Amino acid sequence: MFAGLLNKGFRGSLALLIVIFLIGALATYLVPKSIEIKYYPNLFYNYFTQHITSKALIVTLNYSFIAIGAILINLISVNQEISDKLNYFPVFIYLLLGIACVNPFQVSPQVFTNIFVLFSIYRLLDTYRNENVLSQIFEASFWLCVSAFITISSIISFPLFFIILLILRPFYWREWVIALLGFFLPMFLYESMAYLCDFNRWYFFDATVLYFQFLKVPSFSEYYLPLSVLLCLFLLISILANLVYGFGNTVKKQRAKAILLWVLFFSTFGFFSGGANSSSIILTYAFPLSFFIGDFLFGLKQIKIANTLLALLILSIALVFLGQFELI
Repeated sequence: MFAGLLNKGFRGSLALLIVIFLIGALATYLVPKSIEIKYYPNLFYNYFTQHITSKALIVTLNYSFIAIGAILINLISVNQEISDKLNYFPVFIYLLLGIACVNPFQVSPQVFTNIFVLFSIYRLLDTYRNENVLSQIFEASFWLCVSAFITISSIISFPLFFIILLILRPFYWREWVIALLGFFLPMFLYESMAYLCDFNRWYFFDATVLYFQFLKVPSFSEYYLPLSVLLCLFLLISILANLVYGFGNTVKKQRAKAILLWVLFFSTFGFFSGGANSSSIILTYAFPLSFFIGDFLFGLKQIKIANTLLALLILSIALVFLGQFELI
């Protein structure tokens, strides 16, 4: 059922996506407890999240971030021609992972961070085979740096930015200088305000030191175990399928898949972020997971097989909600 609708493009998928989104928002609002709590010791995130205590506002913000992230996934997939225009599996999977992993009692920093990371990658992909792209590169680096003020683990994406730039474009020193200026400006603006207000100066550098000091093995919840195992299996199968059948029929698709592999690699460093748990790890990997698994499901000729795999994924997410509702 789901696979048939997701193969029909925007008109066929929109109703399904809206229904899933609304059901997820309602279920998240009604759950009486959270399975996992995310902690950021002494980091800037704690400053603004402690002022948001209304559950309705928290759920609204979390689902707004999920919706914006899903829109960016669609823009990357369709506008940048990374996938087939009729393929809405990546959007659907990103939506499912966001619903499963947001915290009903906390603003989930990773879904917020994902917006800036996805927008940065979208703007970088927009530079492929284009001239006069300095503004796109500046925007991409600027917003990627801003993401590190939400969760410092986003600094793992900084070297990834320049790898993507090398994959998409030949080396031009002006573009790299503009990119460095984009990274520098948010830090300069913050430090200027911190100096004038005498508040938390040198935050970015202290937070970076804390990030590397707090690297450790993450904690896992048994409720997320089936979902984590399924995602790993689906990812491995989808990568093997890409190796067998190729990474796309255009150079841009092939380079985009190479970028996704690099995103997977650098996301591994977030795996050991201090305080990392099952939900934050899944959200860190949500971008490459949604594309690899989504493309694999879209390429399946047997709709029944695709529906069966999606049913398993939805059942594993239902297990998370059963734990939150204290039914198991």
